[in-house]
Amino acid sequence: MAEAAVNFVIEILSSLLVQEIKLLRSAKTEVESIKRELESIRSFLRDADTKAAAEEEGESDGGVDA
Repeated sequence: MAEAAVNFVIEILSSLLVQEIKLLRSAKTEVESIKRELESIRSFLRDADTKAAAEEEGESDGGVDA
């Protein structure tokens, strides 16, 4: 009788562990996807900052010379 209870608990725990592993793998995939998206946004913002700085420099140079 006690063995049956232990077997039941083992089966339940095994099932829960399998589900947890699936969730963790899914979470890892989502985190990697978000990381790639944020890296893309960072690159875009760097480019925008560089262009804005170049435009500011060009405007200030143009105003002095004009």
